[in-house]
Amino acid sequence: MTPARVVVASALVVAVLSAGAAAAATHIYSYDPADAATRDAAGPLTFQVYKPLLGPARVLNLRSTVAPADADLKHATDHDLGPGGLPALIGPRAAGRQIYEIAPTEQGAALISALCPGAKRAWMAFSGFGFNEPLKIAVLSLPAPPAKTKVCRTLAYDFHGEWSGPPTTPLVQDGDSLLGRSSGPQ
Repeated sequence: MTPARVVVASALVVAVLSAGAAAAATHIYSYDPADAATRDAAGPLTFQVYKPLLGPARVLNLRSTVAPADADLKHATDHDLGPGGLPALIGPRAAGRQIYEIAPTEQGAALISALCPGAKRAWMAFSGFGFNEPLKIAVLSLPAPPAKTKVCRTLAYDFHGEWSGPPTTPLVQDGDSLLGRSSGPQ
């Protein structure tokens, strides 16, 4: 290959790789409860989601949209849930779901307790994230051993909006939600 072709080929590779990196992005999606049970259990939630150019989206964390609380989520597998994994727990609805363990830090432990009273560990299995798409979350828990993993509840959400950039102010100030204002999700 001639030196000129090497330069052109190298430039093409750099351009393709740069375009791929630009296409991958972090999104911040807000959701409103779709039913009373979800409203009572968790209220509105906002998720930070990384969407690579190829492959499924990854949830990075969640935060309450109306309270100063958040929780980190750690990617998990069917194996983490015990024999049979997610399909054994929720059946055919398991297809395509991603599983995340709620990190049991201060606020994560409070979320586990609120969603699954008495649980020591909890997971969320998401139906998938997309702009203007509803979201279903199966919340799974592991009570104190030797109990087996079980389904605590199912949460149903309607898409509220996407933040155009990371919020620069807290989502709640002095008990007043900022979501209804123009600074909220678009």
